[in-house]
Amino acid sequence: MSRGAPLSGRERVLVRLPNWLGDFVMAEPALRALEPRLAPGALTLVGQAAHLALLDGRFPGARRLALGAGARDDPSSWRGHDVALLLTGSFRSAWCAFRARIPRRVGFARDARALLLSDALVPASERGATPLELGRPGSGRRHLPRPLGRSLAELLGLLGVAVEHVEPRLDVPVAALSAARARRAQLGLDPDAPFLLANVGARADSSKGVPPELWLRALGALHARQPALTPVLCAGPGEERALEAVRMGLGAARVLVLRDPLAPLAELLGHCAEARVVWSGDTGPRHLARALGRPAVIVAGPTDPRHCAVTADERLVRVRVACGPCHLERCPVAGAEQLACMKRIDPQRLAQQTLELLGTPSILPR
Repeated sequence: MSRGAPLSGRERVLVRLPNWLGDFVMAEPALRALEPRLAPGALTLVGQAAHLALLDGRFPGARRLALGAGARDDPSSWRGHDVALLLTGSFRSAWCAFRARIPRRVGFARDARALLLSDALVPASERGATPLELGRPGSGRRHLPRPLGRSLAELLGLLGVAVEHVEPRLDVPVAALSAARARRAQLGLDPDAPFLLANVGARADSSKGVPPELWLRALGALHARQPALTPVLCAGPGEERALEAVRMGLGAARVLVLRDPLAPLAELLGHCAEARVVWSGDTGPRHLARALGRPAVIVAGPTDPRHCAVTADERLVRVRVACGPCHLERCPVAGAEQLACMKRIDPQRLAQQTLELLGTPSILPR
């Protein structure tokens, strides 16, 4: 680890925020700790346009450089800053800061990007043995799986900035809440009626995508115990196929589907804020629920649970398998054992954990 001097408060600081929604949300505590240390107008935020909209009303003095779909960082727009705080692990962000001639470049020392950094944090490693209660051994030293928020708190320590609260916090704009309530009313649900927000979308062939069959059986188990809790299904762009599979599988059951169009991110935030409970894989909507303090049941297939840092309002559902957690985007196992980390999950457990979060007496088998 290399470390320079603490911020004086006079620097112009550019923060490159993560591209993934969940990582972006987990970066919010770092911004909350950093902003008061800088002069008004000295902070620049770089990130995806839809994600930056989640911060509307927050950090009002910050300049925002919004990236559209497929857009790349532009070194010319980064120039004029004294510090680049890189909350991503990509080589491109470090290269962009170097080309922009920003004298102080702070980030994680991963691979060759460390050569482009002035202040580098080497991620913690483990020796590669099989961790307790997990199945898959390592192959030599590897980065220690841990929640991103904690790693970012250590990264800001290189600048002398203390992140006292690592749990993210988001506010719901009035317009977003109104849009969510209007959508549910349009679909025939009283805006004040209790509902379950189920993020059932998944990218095609992604090992982190929860199989539609698991959602269907879990929804059936929950409905048998809580028929008044209406499921509201959602998905992100590119995940429509999985959303449709769940909708078709439910047949004539009472269910609302956020499609045609899919719920924009701001509207989804509004639904999360009023849901009695949120179901999701270990993906972006799970982190929205956390930042809003909503109860959530999370299905973790190939995700190492040490990444998750489950709170008192969350339940993590997973099974131990010999090949996991692998964190691979595509399951490398063929045959009957393919996606065993998902297929072996008992759907009754999702219903059971939901009832416990809702404070309902359990009558489901353990």
